[in-house]
Amino acid sequence: MSFSAGVKGAVLVTGAASGIGFHTTQMLLGEGYRVVACDLAPGRLAEIDNPALHFDALDVRDRAALKASVAGAEARGHAIEGLVACAGIITRTPFLELDEETFDRHLDINLKGAFLACQAVLSPMRRQGRGSIVLFSSTIARSGSIKGGHYAASKGGVLGLARSLALETAREGVRVNVVSPGVTDTPMPRGHASDEEVYAKAAKVPLGRIGQPEDMAQAVLFLLSDDSSYVTGQDLRVSGGAGLF
Repeated sequence: MSFSAGVKGAVLVTGAASGIGFHTTQMLLGEGYRVVACDLAPGRLAEIDNPALHFDALDVRDRAALKASVAGAEARGHAIEGLVACAGIITRTPFLELDEETFDRHLDINLKGAFLACQAVLSPMRRQGRGSIVLFSSTIARSGSIKGGHYAASKGGVLGLARSLALETAREGVRVNVVSPGVTDTPMPRGHASDEEVYAKAAKVPLGRIGQPEDMAQAVLFLLSDDSSYVTGQDLRVSGGAGLF
């Protein structure tokens, strides 16, 4: 796949209506890519007026809907050459208060949703002999998190999934990599922390600030592009150096 100057491929982005997914969608469109943006509702995507953007309302737990989204893009003449799986949730729950429904929901959306999205795009990518898949894990997958065992487990699963798929598809021209954000200025951490608590985390980051969605989107662009043509099966930790000491 070539994301250099000229005609650019189409990228399917899940969780595209807010946070990192939204900023990634914006950046892709700004660079001239076509984007198939998937989420439960349009959200901030309604702000964008660009004919290269197509929105599909779907739940990433719905295998048929994901396959239909890919088929729809192909019917419009736009082969899916990239996948960015941003859809995810996090809630904070003490371990002994964690019920099966909450645990299963995190695995279903964060891990199974990525798995189903990969399955939806892989057959077309194999036919084309090229493709780049970027999944989202988290630095919490390695560090663990108080009241976040279910989230850490789901994001740790993403790492294993990506590495296995990278090995299976490498000879077919399909690359699979992961972005693992540190704390990032998105709606997700504010679901369980105040603005002051979120920004206070910068004190523990060697670069002295928390991440911005654009930082993660830039990492995605690198992994989608031919600049990373010899990179597969890797976990790119975009954390400002957090976790190094």
